[in-house]
Amino acid sequence: MPRGRPRKFDEEVVLNAAMMLFWEKGLSATSIDDLSDVMQMNKPSIYNAFGGKENIYRLTLKRFARQLDTGLEATFNSGLPLPRALIAFYNKAIDLYCQNDPSLGCLMICTAPSASLDHPEVGADLRRLIRQLDKVLAQHLLTAQKKGELSDAQDVAQLAKLLQAVLQSISLRARSGESANSLRKFAAYSVNTLTF
Repeated sequence: MPRGRPRKFDEEVVLNAAMMLFWEKGLSATSIDDLSDVMQMNKPSIYNAFGGKENIYRLTLKRFARQLDTGLEATFNSGLPLPRALIAFYNKAIDLYCQNDPSLGCLMICTAPSASLDHPEVGADLRRLIRQLDKVLAQHLLTAQKKGELSDAQDVAQLAKLLQAVLQSISLRARSGESANSLRKFAAYSVNTLTF
């Protein structure tokens, strides 16, 4: 049976280009023509390879979430005490959120909430990603609690949500133009206030 022609694009490269465009403009303001330009693919090839614009956005959101998960796991598996691990995680997020000029914040937090109003599947993705981050943070907090780094009086599920709320605030503040230095101070103050 004959095979189709091999793809003439690097999926990593084209999805990264799409992610950066969505990160800057959001889902609604990005057109398929915009995607064709940045991905350097014609529209039929985009549809054949990835489906429509919403599907491409959802793929880039998953990629971004994996980057966030990788940073979180690397930080918590570094052997640092809980407060330092949290601060290191926030600092990695700040580096990511502020890497462009102007700062774009978090792809998920700054673009998915508005997109979810017209795209229910994006809303479901957003809820799933938020729950997953809550779960991962709670697991690490529970481990810290067992090691005596966190008071037994702390409700790890609620504290995880609060720590994620800090991350969301950092993202919005970065997008609004607050400096990375100011965000680092806010992150450190938040950790010191919430965990002890």
